[in-house]
Amino acid sequence: MRSVRFLVLATSVVALSSLANAGVFSTYNLVVTGNLQNNNQDIEGTALVGGNLSGGIVTVGNKLLPASNYLGTPVLTVGGNISNSGIHLQAGNLVRQGSRSGTLDFNGGGSAVQSDIVSNVSSIVSSATTEIANASTYFHSLTANSIATFPTGQPAAVNYNATPSGPGNIAVFNVSAANVFNNSLIQQINLNAGNASSIVINVSGSTVNFNTGNFASSFTTTFARSNVIWNFFEATSITLDRNFNGALLAPNAHLTNSTAIDGSVFVASFTQNGEVHLPLYGGVVPAPGSLALLGLGGLAISRRRR
Repeated sequence: MRSVRFLVLATSVVALSSLANAGVFSTYNLVVTGNLQNNNQDIEGTALVGGNLSGGIVTVGNKLLPASNYLGTPVLTVGGNISNSGIHLQAGNLVRQGSRSGTLDFNGGGSAVQSDIVSNVSSIVSSATTEIANASTYFHSLTANSIATFPTGQPAAVNYNATPSGPGNIAVFNVSAANVFNNSLIQQINLNAGNASSIVINVSGSTVNFNTGNFASSFTTTFARSNVIWNFFEATSITLDRNFNGALLAPNAHLTNSTAIDGSVFVASFTQNGEVHLPLYGGVVPAPGSLALLGLGGLAISRRRR
């Protein structure tokens, strides 16, 4: 095994803001700012689609229990046209701006039966798009303080060893897609979270093909699925052929999956051939106005109260 320590950025973390709501991250299990083609797959939580929704039958909100708690809540919001075969909405409302074809049912039943609402959602989509892009920029600017080790010569595991520092106990890794996902030597992807409260993994590279190795150890825990965020800040194309763990942030990428994603997803467009599972992302997020501090060499951090 060889140890790889990544370049540390000069940016410093200078303050902790008050605990605050994380906006789009605390609201949605899936955000696609452009088009979503859903091929008969589940989205366990709430979803926002900025463009068109097409494909087969999509099931949304099947883990939002009890459904009666979501009366009046927009569980699926679509900014474009809906042309998929059908929607099974397990709780709450469908809110759309464009036209709709295909079937629609509210499987929550009883008092949980809700409405198909036509409304202008452009401002919601615009706000979410900006928030996602700003968050990716913020994460990329954080100082790397943790080490990943990769196999050399023989197949083995890649190990993420979190050594958090500074306000909030945040661990930050900088890695490349070529090392982590396009690496035939990797058999397992392991995590030693230590005492980290949140883990940011910045991934460079425009093309990501995850078809070798499997998430293992602490990566498969509820903590990691909620508090690890993979920031694909350069990606334009991501293909996942293995089960993925943790929140996936790629504001400029088209995502295609063939297996489940255990964590929330925030992408530009999506061909969905596998389920998107809860939990919501609950880790570190940019504090309001923090990006304005980048030019001054400082950042603020906000964590959502859970």
